[in-house]
Amino acid sequence: MKRIIGGKLYFTFLITLLFLGNLINVQAQDPVLPATNLGLTNMLDGAAPPPGFYYQNYTQVYKANGFYDSNGKKTSGDLNVNYLLSLHQFIYLSKIPVLHGNLEFTVILPLVKLSATGTMAKLPGVNPVVLGDVTVGGGIQWSDKKLFNKGFWSRAEIDLTIPSGSGKKEFNINPSAQLYTLSAYYAFTFFLNKKFSVSSRNIINYNFNKSRANDRPGAFYNVNYSAEYTLVKTLRAEVAGYYLKQFRQDSFNGNSHYYQEKMGVADTREQIFAVGPGLSYQTSSGVFLEAKVFFETAAKNRFEGVKPSFRIGIPLK
Repeated sequence: MKRIIGGKLYFTFLITLLFLGNLINVQAQDPVLPATNLGLTNMLDGAAPPPGFYYQNYTQVYKANGFYDSNGKKTSGDLNVNYLLSLHQFIYLSKIPVLHGNLEFTVILPLVKLSATGTMAKLPGVNPVVLGDVTVGGGIQWSDKKLFNKGFWSRAEIDLTIPSGSGKKEFNINPSAQLYTLSAYYAFTFFLNKKFSVSSRNIINYNFNKSRANDRPGAFYNVNYSAEYTLVKTLRAEVAGYYLKQFRQDSFNGNSHYYQEKMGVADTREQIFAVGPGLSYQTSSGVFLEAKVFFETAAKNRFEGVKPSFRIGIPLK
């Protein structure tokens, strides 16, 4: 199976931390989650091309339609934070055997243009610098295995996001979360028959204290999923989406009850769900293209909106 690692040159664990899921908390009372992989990788995510070097670019446009509180109700203000993301990923899938799979490595560099819109007299300050936080990672790719006598491809990875991007205190909205985030994920693609397949990437994220602050967003889980159908040999359609759930409260100086006791914030945990259609196409030279659009719902403590996404994977060998 010749394709650019299922959706992201699908070795990426670092991908896990670069996708602007939430850039600012309009309540400005507790820290927001760092960017993570929300819908960057869906189609055939567990699959991988032959060993070699690969480049993948992800482009996402996010248009928020409102901020939702901890009860899932839209707030009265009309402040929205939007972005244009260009994510650059470099992947090396080696021939080194590990646990019956192949060792792989990845580096991710995000560039993001942020903006804030609304009718308020003074909008939050937006950092004009586009450099986000670099992610590095590695893992094991298992290709062309069998599960219930059907094709099964999978990958396990660990990523580290480094606060290397621009994050300045004079701005309310920055491209860098100024956090160290350790992420671990397991992705798979299961071929039910010649036409149908399902894919998923399950990610656990743990945040370390900000570089120059004592507040820390709580650990969270997110998953990308897709159900895929082959229209013709090189063209596939999908129903894809993602889900994020923060399962630990934000903390200050190690106190996970700080925002409840000191600021009256009942629940600081975030949530979002999205679904939408997509198409992928692979050329005879191995270039992989994917286009999709996500419609978000069920937001809590974060913005909700629409997110078109485009991916191109290119073999470099």
